[in-house]
Amino acid sequence: MPEPGLTMRMAAIALGLLLIGPAARAESAELFGLATVAVADGALPATWRKLQTEIQSDERIVVQCRAEPQSCAWPAALRFIAIVGEGNGYDGLARIGRINRAVNLAIGAANAVAVQSAWSSPLQTLAVGSGDCKQYAVLKYAALQDAGIAADDLRLVIVRIKRPQNPGVKPTGHALVAVRNDADWIVLDNRSLAMIESRQVLDQYLPLFVLDHRGVRRFVQPSGADAVLAPCGGNGG
Repeated sequence: MPEPGLTMRMAAIALGLLLIGPAARAESAELFGLATVAVADGALPATWRKLQTEIQSDERIVVQCRAEPQSCAWPAALRFIAIVGEGNGYDGLARIGRINRAVNLAIGAANAVAVQSAWSSPLQTLAVGSGDCKQYAVLKYAALQDAGIAADDLRLVIVRIKRPQNPGVKPTGHALVAVRNDADWIVLDNRSLAMIESRQVLDQYLPLFVLDHRGVRRFVQPSGADAVLAPCGGNGG
């Protein structure tokens, strides 16, 4: 029979492990390890609400074309289905990587002189065939969502580029997608086919806003940061 003292120590350890589990899950839920606050008003929340409506409209078209591809009247929807299909037969990071690569190769980068200032829906982007970081990010977000990634594991993120690629260019905004695989957040950037662990991007980017199924939230910065509502401006995005 265990000694009373040993029994109490074992109980304390078990209780500690039970408390650590939720804390670890809560930490992994915070992208970049940063707290956020909701943003309900302003240009960005309004833009995101409009985009969510357009994405849902695109989803209905995709469902119809997936069921009856021979009679599909939207070539962009068939291209979207093909992009998502690149992940078929793969799981986890392999599936995410295949879809990420397919999106990066599906549309061309917009000319720096004619960078699109407006956001666009996935099918609009595929119909045009080009875009900047906003178009890449929205298309990846929608494709991964269509592939079955849970809403809680998917984020569209607006960041500020700390060190512009072109010397003398003022730091500007950029759009990324973050996907949670198991307990790890992976960042997808149209500038590369690589998938990067979320904390590794903090040397290059300052997180500003996160957009997902819950709406728009602002990252709480120790020293604060100005909002960048129109990312991808003339800086290679």
